[in-house]
Amino acid sequence: MGSRAVSEYSFVNARVRGLKSLFLSLGDYEHLLQSTSYDDFVKLLMTTYYGPVIGKEHPQGVPAPDEIALILSRNFADVTHSLSRSLTGRVRDFTQAYMGMFLSESLKSIIRGVHVGLEKSEILRFSVPVSPQQAEEFSRLVDTGTVPRVVDAVSYPDVKLALLTRLHAYEELKSTAPLEVALEEWYLRLMMTAAEKMSRGDKSRILDILEPRVILRNMLVLLRAQALQLSSRAVGLSLVRFTARSNAIAESMAARTGWREVISQLENTEFVQFAGRLSRMYEEKQSLADLELAVEDHLAQRVKMQLTAYPFHVGTVLGFFSLKYYEIRNIRSIAVGIERGESAETIRRMITIW
Repeated sequence: MGSRAVSEYSFVNARVRGLKSLFLSLGDYEHLLQSTSYDDFVKLLMTTYYGPVIGKEHPQGVPAPDEIALILSRNFADVTHSLSRSLTGRVRDFTQAYMGMFLSESLKSIIRGVHVGLEKSEILRFSVPVSPQQAEEFSRLVDTGTVPRVVDAVSYPDVKLALLTRLHAYEELKSTAPLEVALEEWYLRLMMTAAEKMSRGDKSRILDILEPRVILRNMLVLLRAQALQLSSRAVGLSLVRFTARSNAIAESMAARTGWREVISQLENTEFVQFAGRLSRMYEEKQSLADLELAVEDHLAQRVKMQLTAYPFHVGTVLGFFSLKYYEIRNIRSIAVGIERGESAETIRRMITIW
């Protein structure tokens, strides 16, 4: 099994190591955050890996945040497709399934944006197409104007079916939560179908990323539901169903009536130390936004661990794609924050640095 793993992952491991060296450093992030103006931010960004990428597509003038977002998305598509095409067999099949996450997250952003009536440019700012065709699809979906029309216009049959099964719940509750859950569960099914073809070790690594994400995000949903005093039906339609273990933890948290009790349900899991940190943080600030950022930071650190030590496993692919996604989202958030005059401290709370 060891020699087979080396054979399967030696090439992709070498590619990923090279691509990892192009990630922004902590120093790069700090310089960007300390930009005195948006023009200054762009000048600093041009000194990084993304300089030639931006310069090629926008050779003159200063690109607006929306233009930078589109350029970075195209670069992301180029990098992911290039890496995916270089893979073979079940590793390539898994990579194709993993990229469904970007479709799922982008469709969530589109549905939320259309639901609240944001401008098209604002909605598309938070989507990350992984191909020019997806970029065109996202633009077309936003143009439909209403959430039911967005669902009806989705061109991916399995995604459309998943959304249609929850459309009645969206119309009943006037909330996008059921549709977002449908997208999340579609993606998780896609991943686990691909994982079934992998080795036992690789399947375990996949679950080590996916299951914590579900457990911790369900916890945030329940805390938010308590703060908003949502009905039990609304809460039930907002929880993501995944493994037997994650479902059991969600049910135990849902049965609790206070935020302390919800978080305490993590104390009998591997999240025991993290649960203590979350409790202290929430008691001090009473801010769900801070908890959400802490959860994203925790998940990013778990992803980063996939890229350390023995490299011949599916975590090499999982880790790289996930951290690349975080980086692009971070740059877009900093660009928007700087342009709007937000302080470095405020923007720092909105990004995830691993």
